[in-house]
This record gives sequence, C-alpha cells and structure tokens, in this order.
Amino acid sequence: MRRVVVSPHPDDAVWSCGGMFGAWAADPDALTVVTVFDGGPAAAVRRAEDAAALAAWPVRAVGLGFPDAVHREDRYPGPLSRRRAVHPDDAGTAEAVAAALAPYLREGDLLLLPLAGRTHVDHVIARSAAEHAAAGTDVQVAYYAEFPYRPPLPGGPGMEVTEHRADFSAWLRGALAYRSQVTEMFGGPLRFGRALAGHARTPAVWREHRLAAQDSAAAK
Repeated sequence: MRRVVVSPHPDDAVWSCGGMFGAWAADPDALTVVTVFDGGPAAAVRRAEDAAALAAWPVRAVGLGFPDAVHREDRYPGPLSRRRAVHPDDAGTAEAVAAALAPYLREGDLLLLPLAGRTHVDHVIARSAAEHAAAGTDVQVAYYAEFPYRPPLPGGPGMEVTEHRADFSAWLRGALAYRSQVTEMFGGPLRFGRALAGHARTPAVWREHRLAAQDSAAAK
C-alpha cells in the first residue's frame, strides 16, 4: 500500500507517526511525507532537521513551502490565536494548499491526515485542504493524533480507532532530530523522551483513526 502522510509542519509527521515509518516504507516508493507549512524567514533550520529525521527511512519527502502561521502575524498575532478558528483571510491559503497537495494525493492509496482537534490553525488548514483535494478520488483517508497535543478521547463521534504496534526506538531516534523544537518545547531530550513514551505507551502503539462511514463503504 502506498501511503501519503500530510504533515502540517516539519516534525509533525515524525513526532506523531514515526514509529510506523519502518513498516510503511518497507516497499519501494511506498511512503511519501508532504510537509505543508515549512516556509518563512526562519524555516531553514526546521527544514534541515526534517531532512535529517526523514533520512532514517526510505521516504520521499516533499515540502510545499507555505509560511507557518507565526509568519502570518497580521492574522495570528500570538500563540493563543493559533489555537482558535481559521482567520477569514486564510481562505485563499486553504485553496492554495489543496491545489498544491492534489498531485501527491493521486499517488497514494491511503492518505494520512492530522486530526486537528484543538491543536493549531495550520493543522486545521492542512486537514481541510487535503480532504478537499481528496474528494471524488479513490484514495482512502485516515487520521493521526498529533504529538505533543493532548490526544482526543478514544474514537470520538463517528470515529473508529485501530492500534498498531510501533517501533518506539526508531520513533524516538527520528523525533530527537528536531533539536530546535525538542529544546524549545521540552527543555531537552530527557523530558521529550518521557513525553513521547507516555504518548505511545508500553508496548508502543500508533493509533489509526478512521471515519466509521468510510470503513463501512470500503467493506462493500
């Protein structure tokens, strides 16, 4: 199966799904990671960290170069504003992201999107744009809970969750490549590792979220 993971920012895909990358990329050209918001004046460091992390697996990595919400300060002047609704002036951003994603979605059998529940406005835009781009195609859609945001309650309305055993060692190694974010958000690798272990639990699992209606349709 060919999978396309939509990562709102550098680090989101690896931090949230990295424990599965080894299994998903076992076949040639089976895994593509598309990072949406990896542009802006200070993005070079994060792009380099992303490249280093993804180099651990045979992954096709694509960056779309849209600026992070932090660089759209006229719309999102502070951290709290980025946890709220999409600004009306970002309607054009969502349309442009959908158009940029479309060619890559056609290359996959399964599209993996962030759940984007009470996380970050860029996650909301990435999810809605990808859903729009995938509408009317044969690609299946599944969702992942973004680390380090608080995970949603199991399942949720109309959502079914399947747990898959994950490779925590590879997950942690890849995740620690994002040194700038590990330091800024957690103060260093020790606290980060504990947080990721708590997210993955023991034994480590990755949770695939799917809309129940989609599962029923796929089974027909």
